[in-house]
Amino acid sequence: MTLSTSTLAQSLTLDDCMRYAVEHSTAVNEKRLAADDSRSDYIESFGSFFPSISASVGGATNFGRSIDPATNNYTNVTTFSNSYSLSASMTLFDGLQNINTIRAAKVARSLGAMESEIASDETAMETMSAYMDVVYYKEAVEIARLHLESSQNTLQLTRQQYGLGLKSAADVAEIESQTANYEYLLLTEENNLDLAYIKLRETMNYPQDEELNIVTDIQLEPSINTHSKEELIEYSLLYNPRIAVAKQATEIKRLQLKRAQGAFIPSLYLYGGYNTNYFIDFDNKSAYDPFSTQFRNNRGAYIQLSLSIPIFTGLGRYSSYRKAKNAWRSAQFAQTATERAVESEVCETWQQMHNTKKLYQQGDKKVNAAQLVYDGATKKFEKGLISALELQTASTTLLQAKAERLKARLQHIIKQRMVDYYSGKPIIRE
Repeated sequence: MTLSTSTLAQSLTLDDCMRYAVEHSTAVNEKRLAADDSRSDYIESFGSFFPSISASVGGATNFGRSIDPATNNYTNVTTFSNSYSLSASMTLFDGLQNINTIRAAKVARSLGAMESEIASDETAMETMSAYMDVVYYKEAVEIARLHLESSQNTLQLTRQQYGLGLKSAADVAEIESQTANYEYLLLTEENNLDLAYIKLRETMNYPQDEELNIVTDIQLEPSINTHSKEELIEYSLLYNPRIAVAKQATEIKRLQLKRAQGAFIPSLYLYGGYNTNYFIDFDNKSAYDPFSTQFRNNRGAYIQLSLSIPIFTGLGRYSSYRKAKNAWRSAQFAQTATERAVESEVCETWQQMHNTKKLYQQGDKKVNAAQLVYDGATKKFEKGLISALELQTASTTLLQAKAERLKARLQHIIKQRMVDYYSGKPIIRE
């Protein structure tokens, strides 16, 4: 699915951004080209089962002493001759080297497609993280703006009360300091938002000089994933793309080892050919048969069966075998490491999904409580029952609670998406 111009002019959802990033990712396109090369290698590997056929045509003019092709005697005339040949060769058995080459190329073809899919998923995940940073800082800017407006209103009221003698200069100074802090915080969050947009455009490969509008109103979705942690790990070990790639890489090295072993086995080859020639004496053109007769009468053919027995080739085959065996063992170690890494990631993501949900629920309660405290502190401050410092403390507590709840909510959305991905659902939703 390609995003149209009209779609780009509107606000993009998270899935729109991830889809755009995958379509325009340099890394993904490079993997797709590599996958296409693997398909070409697979097709090429079948060529080893077909005969190798070649044809040749040659012509020569002799001056002076030469051999008469009819009598095989020396002659001293000017002659012209040309030859035609067709030859073919075919491997009948080579210790299964060609078969294992095809098998390895077939696995490599599948590996290339899987690596392309992984590159797409990784690009989508990176885009999701950058997208959520924009959402976070955009909401953080709004939170900072609301607190700044509230602090400005409080400052205006405090100055009025100071003029009436109800507040001291210290109270006014405290509120002015608080207002200045919120102004600084707002500028900081706006700068962070600008940087987050730059990072998102970079991740999406989106032009930096073009406006990018995204949907920032992301609500928590009800969790539909009912898999236990153990079921999720078991599924990932069977079907996770990274583990599948590691298994395929191991299989390729195993087949390459089999191919290296085949070099120690005798090989059987079949050869065949056909040839003919034509000869003319420029001084006596009637001395030899015409072209059609010579072409037919001078025909020759051969069939050859050759058995090649490897005895000693400077330890080259043994060295190749050892290297192939070490590469296979190394791939097995890499596969085990990948399985453990994916298992840890799945376990950690599943746990984080549940923890961030609890943190969000607790953060929601904390914001509600902090809001009540702040509202009460504002009324008490207006009546002169508390100091400006106490009001500032209540405001800061509310601000921190909102930021923590926002962070927990967005982190939970990310982890929920990742758990769905590990359970087999596509990272980009239609």
